[in-house]
Amino acid sequence: MRAVWKGYLKCGLVTIPVKLYNAVKKHTIQFSLLHKECGTKIKQQRVCPTCGRVVSNEELVRGYQYGKDRWIVVTDEEIERAKKETTDALEIVKFVADDAIPPLYYSDAHYLAPDGEVAKEAFALFHRAMRETGKVALAKVVMRNREQLMALRPFDGSLLALTIHYAEEILDMREIEGLGGLEEVKVDQAALEMAKALIENLSGEFEPEQYHDEYTQTLLEIIKAKAEGQEVKVEPKAEAAKVIDLMEALKQSLMATGAEVPKKEVAVAGKRRTKTSRRAKKKA
Repeated sequence: MRAVWKGYLKCGLVTIPVKLYNAVKKHTIQFSLLHKECGTKIKQQRVCPTCGRVVSNEELVRGYQYGKDRWIVVTDEEIERAKKETTDALEIVKFVADDAIPPLYYSDAHYLAPDGEVAKEAFALFHRAMRETGKVALAKVVMRNREQLMALRPFDGSLLALTIHYAEEILDMREIEGLGGLEEVKVDQAALEMAKALIENLSGEFEPEQYHDEYTQTLLEIIKAKAEGQEVKVEPKAEAAKVIDLMEALKQSLMATGAEVPKKEVAVAGKRRTKTSRRAKKKA
């Protein structure tokens, strides 16, 4: 596998030759638009809606929307001025606790490896020291003319380099309706016990190889079959009956795991449904 970056891991005066490799590969299917009548790929044209004509690349400039109906033209020279020179140093600026970084800050994942036999000892030294102290390293590096913040953490006998979002990239959950404040919501104790039992019965080890991208696999099977001249019929999935009552939904979910529903919870649920039905009869 080809390294995406080569340089040095720096911590104080310690310098270790390292290489950075992609840890994740994209697994998506790309489609093109074809003319239905003849099957030819359609060309995309840039048309100016004001002038009503196709414009060439030489006539295009970059613009940034700055308020309603206002665009600021930014030149190539100005964009170049904002870029930083790519460096060969991945410099550690701080160590933080292993659980100090919230999951939503993590982005792309890379493997960080020592570059050559000479670098292995120092690399292994920092790996073990970080693992035994429960620390994660925050490091900065300039890649593709942009400064990146990364978290280096021990993983499976090596180091993962995870790109970190900057604080200004994270949306404030308080701006999203319905998020936050869940600790203050009152929940039924009987329902809580059933939910805990359901969670326990569905608990296990994280085994990622058990899960697959069924959407992409199905599409590839359809494409392969059509390429071989076969007709493919995709049967619609049968929808499960919807359960409106929360207690009944918990009860059925718990039974589906092969577990017995605690009698106390069944009695409480039944009692509640009886009261509801009695109220309904009185109103009738």
